Amino acid sequence: MKKQIMTLAASAAIAMFTLSSCVTVNSGAALAEKAPVGPKVGEAKSSIILGFWSSKGEQNNIKEAAANGGITKVSQVEYVDKSILLGLFIQHTTRVYGE
Repeated sequence: MKKQIMTLAASAAIAMFTLSSCVTVNSGAALAEKAPVGPKVGEAKSSIILGFWSSKGEQNNIKEAAANGGITKVSQVEYVDKSILLGLFIQHTTRVYGE
């Protein structure tokens, strides 16, 4: 009986620490040049599921986003991170603006 109570207490503690993570939506922007935001927009995304990278890997870099939008001259870069279900699913997005 005592062993079952200890096992239950340990399981509850592990569940509490696992499910009590911070949930955030972060975004940030950086200017590459002193120019107005360009008319074109390109995005690149990657996801983390249960702490593992998805099959896309880290394809959310500036070069990939610019290529997806047909951008050759970057004027602004924006990063957005979405955390869903207490961090069990995280989506990273890189958004590039330019010409």
